[in-house]
Amino acid sequence: MAHFDHQLRPGSAADLQFVRDHAAALGLEVVTGEGPVREVAVQRHRGIEETARLMRYQFLAFAAEKEQCDAVVTGHTADDQVETVLLHLLRGAGVRGLRGMLAVAHVPGAPGRTLLRPLLCLRRADTAAICRELSLQPRSDESNRDPAHTRNRIRSQLLPALAEFNPAIDDALLGLAASAREAFAFLERRSFEARALERGPIGAIYETVALDGLPAESLWLVIEREAAFFHLDPSVNRTRLENLRQVLRRGSGTVAFGDTAVDVSASKVRIGPRLEPVEPRAPVILDVPGSRRFGSWRVDVLTSPADSTPQSPVAGLAAPGLRGALRARDLQPGDRVAWRGHTRKVADLFIGEKVPVWERRAAVVIADAGGPAAVFTASRVFIRDAAEPPDLWVRLAPLPR
Repeated sequence: MAHFDHQLRPGSAADLQFVRDHAAALGLEVVTGEGPVREVAVQRHRGIEETARLMRYQFLAFAAEKEQCDAVVTGHTADDQVETVLLHLLRGAGVRGLRGMLAVAHVPGAPGRTLLRPLLCLRRADTAAICRELSLQPRSDESNRDPAHTRNRIRSQLLPALAEFNPAIDDALLGLAASAREAFAFLERRSFEARALERGPIGAIYETVALDGLPAESLWLVIEREAAFFHLDPSVNRTRLENLRQVLRRGSGTVAFGDTAVDVSASKVRIGPRLEPVEPRAPVILDVPGSRRFGSWRVDVLTSPADSTPQSPVAGLAAPGLRGALRARDLQPGDRVAWRGHTRKVADLFIGEKVPVWERRAAVVIADAGGPAAVFTASRVFIRDAAEPPDLWVRLAPLPR
């Protein structure tokens, strides 16, 4: 048995003691906790009810782990479900929200813990009758009558008003929740049809076509799933999803979901943390042969061939075609390179060769007096055309962080 005191009303301490006494009378162990919900809500800029819920479930997950329990079990009833569905409907929830509470779910904030709600099939009157039959006197929470809370106004005002139009409004809302659960199962399956090409420090990479045709709520699930992988807390809503769908159709752009960014570029989509601007790096004259540091890279100039790997890419250069000293530097506006028989702007080359924007942002340029001789991006190396075979090899090796 576990109980959390939210410290939101004068009688909460007495409720805590009641649970302790009742557990002792039954010969059960009890784990109790308490927390200043109101203060935490102010600190986190969240609502009182939302904060109370999060803190309560955090405590219950902790209690389950402490007692080595397989699951957290709560006493929510079908009446609680009716109120939850209507509350979600008023807030503009999608299909997922209209499902209401699930009989089996993960504990909020503790995905490794199972949450069970075995009483969702019973009405509140049923549980009251059971208490009377067992001579149990349940505690009454006076805050459940406080009209300051939206759920209480739904219970005392909105549901009775709706019952005038449909006396079976409770059954109608419970049926809506059941239909939403069936529909959501399809949307969830569609979300798993989209597979990431790769995952790295900057996020998960998808083909644009894998996400472009997904229903909005399936796309929502993909974003949340990838954000969780990178320990992010995305802020997703219908407006941002519609913005993203427009960006997907357009083929380029960025939509921010709180701390999570979705970038669309070059037929690819990146879902991951918001990328900070790359700080300019001072140009470095390279030793031939030799090694110099440039930003987070070690730049090696070698006189014998070296194997290229994704972690340490290599560019082969022809020394007779080089003019002056070699430098490692950032990409500059107007940089041009002769590549495959045509001289073009590097920026246009990136677009034509479908290099996504997140791979261009930290490009490393190896340049001589005539401009870029090689351009390294996160996944590609572009080497200036040369009449002679290579006799110098430039390798980038990541420095330890």
